Amino acid sequence: MNIEKFIEYLSKVKNDRGIMADLRRGFSKTTEQRAYPHIANWCDDFTNNRERKIVLFIAAGFACHKKVTSSGNFGLVIKKIATADEKGTDGLKTFEARFRRLISCDKAEELCERLPPIIKLAEKKGIPVNFVALYNDLKYWNNDKKIKWAADFWGFQKKEEE
Repeated sequence: MNIEKFIEYLSKVKNDRGIMADLRRGFSKTTEQRAYPHIANWCDDFTNNRERKIVLFIAAGFACHKKVTSSGNFGLVIKKIATADEKGTDGLKTFEARFRRLISCDKAEELCERLPPIIKLAEKKGIPVNFVALYNDLKYWNNDKKIKWAADFWGFQKKEEE
């Protein structure tokens, strides 16, 4: 799948309230089929459960939170959420257990189930999401991706100590 073209498509239809409502249903297992007509053509193999879940998650995430950026990974988004409202390192400590649960996920499908509340929180706090990077991280979810997220989430602490 060409994720850049998919995000471009989502950007073009973002004012269509019906499509966006259907896509938001992708966060729920019981109603996700409402999003199928809008994502089926974008999946290389729609019958592949893993691929469908990732595309479904990205579409639902975009429908919930249309503020997009082209830089950073999701570890940085979570750090910004945790440190918002002048919380600093105290915010990181309160969000740390949640972040650890995310990076402990072995499969992208499991991660897709845990991320919707974080996407909604990013939207609430006005923190943009790099959906292209998030898609690529989910598609190739492995230890290297976990380390990159962790580096962006905890990385500043090392710089402060130096």
